Amino acid sequence: MKRLVGIIFLFLSFGFLHAGSYESPVRAGALEALVVQDDGRLKPLDTFARAQLLLYHNKRTIEKQKAIDWLLELLIAPEIAYERKLFKVIEKEAILGLGIGLDPQHLYSFRDLSRGINDRMESLRQLSEKEPESRTRAEIQLLTLYRKVMQYLALSRSLTALQPDIVVNNVELAEAIGFEPEKGYTYRQFLKSREALARELGVLEGRKAGDNISEKESALVDLVQQLQVKMADQSADIMRVVKPKENQKEGDWFSVWGIMDGRNFSEWEDARIQELEGIVEKFLKDPFADVSSEVAAVNESLNIPVHYKAELISNKANFFWFSSAFYTIAMLMLLLSYMLNSKLIARISLGSLTVGIVLHITGILFRVYIMARPPVSTLYESIIFVSAILVLFATIIEYLRRDTLGLIVGSVAGIVLNFIASRYALDGDTQVMLVAVLDSRFWLLTHVQTITTGYAISLLAGLVAHAYLIMRLRFPSDRKMHQGIFKVSYGVCLVAVFFTTFGTILGGIWGDQSWGRFWGWDPKENGALLIVLWLLVLVHGRLAGRLKELSFSVAMALTPITVAVAWFGVNLLQVGLHSYGFDDGTAKKLLWFCVGEVVFAVGAGLFIHFRGRNTKTATKVTA
Repeated sequence: MKRLVGIIFLFLSFGFLHAGSYESPVRAGALEALVVQDDGRLKPLDTFARAQLLLYHNKRTIEKQKAIDWLLELLIAPEIAYERKLFKVIEKEAILGLGIGLDPQHLYSFRDLSRGINDRMESLRQLSEKEPESRTRAEIQLLTLYRKVMQYLALSRSLTALQPDIVVNNVELAEAIGFEPEKGYTYRQFLKSREALARELGVLEGRKAGDNISEKESALVDLVQQLQVKMADQSADIMRVVKPKENQKEGDWFSVWGIMDGRNFSEWEDARIQELEGIVEKFLKDPFADVSSEVAAVNESLNIPVHYKAELISNKANFFWFSSAFYTIAMLMLLLSYMLNSKLIARISLGSLTVGIVLHITGILFRVYIMARPPVSTLYESIIFVSAILVLFATIIEYLRRDTLGLIVGSVAGIVLNFIASRYALDGDTQVMLVAVLDSRFWLLTHVQTITTGYAISLLAGLVAHAYLIMRLRFPSDRKMHQGIFKVSYGVCLVAVFFTTFGTILGGIWGDQSWGRFWGWDPKENGALLIVLWLLVLVHGRLAGRLKELSFSVAMALTPITVAVAWFGVNLLQVGLHSYGFDDGTAKKLLWFCVGEVVFAVGAGLFIHFRGRNTKTATKVTA
């Protein structure tokens, strides 16, 4: 038995060790630590690269290539990147709209997509001018794909102003504008010679038609053409990597091309651009270059704390993915322990669940440190926080009872909630800046943490009730087991009443301070109140003797419905002062979840009830 367990763990460990392997024609290395501004937040370039790759590829790696390596390849060797099948396009209407053959893996290169776009540029322009509400679903998909391709092109041209590819071969012209002949110059270096170039152009414009053009003037025409091609990249404004001298945290950073707007650079701006030029030049010479000292020099000019090193560790550690993996191992080991009736494997399952929750909480603590705020401020963060609290309490229950109840509930909840969170993480960087309605660290620490803890414990109580009903169905005669699970469900319900009630009251106080009223019947407020009232009805029904063990458990098993409606409802309605989330089309999934819960809880309750009555009737007849 021990040998079997060892083989299983060795196999899983081998898979984990190789999950992060990659192959790449370039290696960004220390470039991942370069701090940039994106969506109003300062972050390492690695996080930016992951979010960008996710936008195009729906994954944070491509062909085992790291996101940061993919980004470097796109920036310094775009011709290679353009041929890579990167774009993940599921909507076949968009592909057919471009006249491109369908790929069975739904993967397309930039080169393929751009050919289709170029052939239909006029129709795409007309489509973009069309009123949004009058566009068909296929047109929306096509336009979305077109904008992604254009953004990808702009991203690939982000650093072209830093590449020393402006060359003047004519000695006379080079001397006239202050260049060395046959030496490559960057666009910044060219800007310092623009007055001399303007004088030369003035002389050329004064020539009469039909006059012979000298070699110098011919070289001048070639130079102007070079500059026109270079200046076509001025719309590449995605990657903001040039920091201002003052107000670096909240002020606007510049893209490389954004700062090349004809201004006379200050000493600060000139120094920042030269630092970036040094990095680009080094990678152009060697795509595997070590730029750690150059990146450190760039980040040294930050005058505010940016926890980019911690964010890099968090990105690489992938805490939530591994916590989900250990929750899955816990579930598989638990099932194996049932099959083999092995207490050893059950203990291994508990150990896996414990490792999973430790990784889960560690990931949340990293986010708290990186963002310098409490752990919940977005819908995504609320999911990973609720998941952690639920699994933590389930683990405590298991350590206290040692009957696998906590293992069942904790592993299932951890897997499901982390999976839901991973779907929301597909929108890109999950560590976003606070919106105004949440910009209060005190209330984020008190009200939001309390109410989301209430969500977690309410869900836990509901899941334990599910376990109660399943055990009543599976082992109808084991009353000792039933009563033990029921006591856990009832006790957790009482804890949930405290957190949801206290959290709702704190929310009212926050509302009074923020909006001048304690209660405004806002959808989010109503949802929180709905959970409180539902739990209070169950507790009072039990205390009054109106709800027996079975009826209480059936009602408690419906609690996840009230939590889900309160938790996600405001994001679907898009109304009220608390509408700081988004509508991502989850309404239908939420509806099916509610229907499924009702069918299970009510169906199980009725089956158990009538089976009990039939058993009693059969006993009387036999007697």
